[in-house]
Amino acid sequence: DPARGHFYGVKVPDTRDRIVDATREVLESEGAAAVTMRRIAGRCEISAMAPYWYFANREALLEAVCTEAFEEVAAQWRQRPRRADSIDDLMAIADLLLDFALARPRLYDYMFVATRPGARQLPGDESPTLSLLIEALSDGMRRGALRDDDPVGLALTLAAQLHGLIALRHGGRIGLSDDGFRGLCHDSLRRIFDGIRA
Repeated sequence: DPARGHFYGVKVPDTRDRIVDATREVLESEGAAAVTMRRIAGRCEISAMAPYWYFANREALLEAVCTEAFEEVAAQWRQRPRRADSIDDLMAIADLLLDFALARPRLYDYMFVATRPGARQLPGDESPTLSLLIEALSDGMRRGALRDDDPVGLALTLAAQLHGLIALRHGGRIGLSDDGFRGLCHDSLRRIFDGIRA
C-alpha cells in the first residue's frame, strides 16, 4: 500500500522523509544558505507549498535535519567498540567526530558552529553527543583510570578544544592534510589527557 509507505513489501520514503533527505543533500553539498523551501520542493518534485505541510518554515526544516544528524552521530558513538583504556576510548570518540567533520564539513558546521534557533544551550540543555562524552569521562573516573573532576566541565573543555581546531581547519587557518590534521588533534587532546589521567 503506497499510502502506508510500502510498495510490494519495499519501504518507500514518505514525503516528509524525502524533504528532509533532499535538504540534507543540499546542505552537505552547498551549505545552509542554499536551502530554500522552493528549491527543496523542486528537488522532491512536489508543489512549492507542500514542504509547509510538514515544516513551518526553512528554519524548522533545517532543524529537523540537525536533529536527525545528531541522532546518527550519537548512535555511532554508542555503537563504537569500547576500549579497555579510558584514554583510548575517548580518542576513539574524537576520531568519530573528526571523521564526520572531515567528510561532511558543511553539515558539521551548521550543526555544531552556526547560529541557529534550535541550537542547544550548554551546559544546561541535554546534548546527545556531549552526554555520551560525559558518560565516557564519568566511567573512566569511576574505574580509577581518570582523576576525579567535574565530568561536565571536562567534557566542555575537550569539546571546545576539538571543535575549535575543526573550526580553524574549516576556516582555512590550518593548512594540513586530513591525516596531518588528525595527528594535530590527537597531539592536542593528549596534552589534556595527560592532565586528567589518574
